[in-house]
Amino acid sequence: MSAQHFDVIVIGQGIAGLTAARQARQQGASVACIEEQMFGGLVININELDGSIEGSGTDLASNLMLEASEAGVTMLSECVTGIDTADGRLIVSTDQGSHNAAAVIVASGAKLRKLGVPGEAEFEYRGVASCADCDGPMYQGADVVVVGGGDSALQEALVLAQFCRQVHLVHHGKELTAHKQLIAAVRANQKIVEVSPFEVTAIRGDKGVEHVDLVNCNDRSTSEIACSGIFAYIGLEPTSGFAPEAVRDADSGLIVVDASLQTAMPGLYAAGAVRAGYGGMLEHAMADGEAAARAAVAHALSKG
Repeated sequence: MSAQHFDVIVIGQGIAGLTAARQARQQGASVACIEEQMFGGLVININELDGSIEGSGTDLASNLMLEASEAGVTMLSECVTGIDTADGRLIVSTDQGSHNAAAVIVASGAKLRKLGVPGEAEFEYRGVASCADCDGPMYQGADVVVVGGGDSALQEALVLAQFCRQVHLVHHGKELTAHKQLIAAVRANQKIVEVSPFEVTAIRGDKGVEHVDLVNCNDRSTSEIACSGIFAYIGLEPTSGFAPEAVRDADSGLIVVDASLQTAMPGLYAAGAVRAGYGGMLEHAMADGEAAARAAVAHALSKG
């Protein structure tokens, strides 16, 4: 594939990325938006959005995708492998070639962190799941385990409780860290049982998940829970491995930006869950996308 030239390249077609691509194109820039997987990011797994943005995650992402496409954004289905500079422009390398632009916005988001225990990879799609809205009906009348004590874990536990006989909420802390209203809702739901302070050490079964092994965080005693599925929500990892090391925090992998969302590499910006300091809400993702687009277009125009 021959190299394609754009004013702005956006990496990622989640909410931040699609918002950035649409905004940059509406400002008159030539824009490409690159995504390896399905557009929308993690939000497409949410049937009913919380907060100021209403509707489903799929509807929100689909509308943004349509608006960006109709505005004239070039959508590329490729895997980004690196970002470099040459002759004053940024070069985005992919599994299908390379593209260059005056400015690049990394909006590749984040992925759910894995437990990293035996059986997790083996039983993926056979009881190890990540989307309660998508997979909940498959566990009608069954027992499942949800791992985590934050907002996502409690939200998913409440969704699963609509289908499952019992939801075991396993977390390692002394207290849940979710918002108070979510904690109150979980504790008022008789189908949800808190299991703490415990950590999952293994996932076992034959053709599918049958048991989850636990260790007590205090006395290190062991136990198990019989279940048909396990859903882990223990945080996110930024999808930033393709970005230059110089712009990533060594410990977290998050991309470090200044107030304009520009990194230490001139012309390279980051928006959404992939960057340090991200607010965490959908409205923050959209605000990031718009801000990064304005800054990126201004940078591109300054380059002529």
